[in-house]
Amino acid sequence: MAPRAAREVVRGACRDWRLDQETCDDAVLVATELVANVVDHAHTSCVLTVSRAAAGLRIAVRDFSASPLPELRPVNVRAPRGRGLQVVAAVSAAWGVTDLDGGKSVWAVVANGTAP
Repeated sequence: MAPRAAREVVRGACRDWRLDQETCDDAVLVATELVANVVDHAHTSCVLTVSRAAAGLRIAVRDFSASPLPELRPVNVRAPRGRGLQVVAAVSAAWGVTDLDGGKSVWAVVANGTAP
């Protein structure tokens, strides 16, 4: 899955579930960053899952790489890249990584609301 396709899936879920624009924007950003990380670091296909829970909108991206688990690192202001998980952490109520046999799933929960 490409980041562009991930954005469309999340936008569709936001419409279907009548989520407010801010929640949708944050969820789209999170999905984009998580899928881009798979493209840039895992170099495998991925599976995007978007679901609703009491805490908010849960976005999970599973890859199929045995590469090391991602971790939040300090931002290097001189580096042109490397802020994806910082962005995810900033706009999410919670995020984490689940180690899976043959890969991992990076997930985030974006607090949700409903459209007026």
